[in-house]
Amino acid sequence: MAGKIDRTLIAVRRQLEAMNAPLYEVGLYDRANDRMLPRTWTAEQVLKSISWLKSMNIKGNDIFIRPAGSMGLVFFDDVGQGTVDRMKKAGLAPAVLIESSPSNYHGWLRVSDSPIDEALATAACKVVAADYGGDVDSADWRHFGRLAGFTTRKPEHVQPDGKRPFVLLSESSRGLALGSIRLLDSAAVELDKRRREAEERRKAAANRSPNTSGVPAADIYQASLQRLSERYGSSMDCSRVDWMIVNDLISRGYSRDAIEAAMFEFSPALASRKSHENNYIQTTLDKAFGV
Repeated sequence: MAGKIDRTLIAVRRQLEAMNAPLYEVGLYDRANDRMLPRTWTAEQVLKSISWLKSMNIKGNDIFIRPAGSMGLVFFDDVGQGTVDRMKKAGLAPAVLIESSPSNYHGWLRVSDSPIDEALATAACKVVAADYGGDVDSADWRHFGRLAGFTTRKPEHVQPDGKRPFVLLSESSRGLALGSIRLLDSAAVELDKRRREAEERRKAAANRSPNTSGVPAADIYQASLQRLSERYGSSMDCSRVDWMIVNDLISRGYSRDAIEAAMFEFSPALASRKSHENNYIQTTLDKAFGV
């Protein structure tokens, strides 16, 4: 009798072949304890670990993956089928398209057969997110995507019968996106713009007089957050609000340490970033201070 087909193994092999990286970072996210368990493996090691990954998935871990380094892949997140179709028409057919939950997709575009500058890769991610309405917060070359063939452990996706949907590999291809050169050109322009803005912010921060008002930065943060929450309500973009308040505090002359402490206390975006609060805060402050 023929052996049972392992659909997870088939999906993982196809995804790895399309991503075509020498090394991968596999992340096992323990949702109950908000903790990521990382592994750095070759494709062969990933395939040999399928049984273990299955057992960890059953125990409550989401299974994620990303290339170990900027390998010519551009990540995009949180788009629907209509957006994927628009991307294809513009020459941005995904190398890997993952249906992470019913009718919701993320994946990678291949824009180069060799590694590219990390900052350029992130700029390309941001261009795609801006042009196609993807998740801007996920627009980074280092962002984890899901490994196909395992179930999602998000509680909101539990089905009426108690089962959890599988993460599906919708499409896979080793080919370059036809619009890759155009995308990288746009990314280079975006990167140059961001670097100029960062340099202007750095100079402005260096020339600004220290704050002498005596009002703690945390008090202003809290008051500003309250005002913006009342204005935007449930549609408030927490990351954007953080960015607005941080830049206001910088303009008032508050130090980085004072703003950092205020963010740890009041940032509304931290609720969804419990496993990487410090990284989020430092990245936001680096950008705001032009580091």
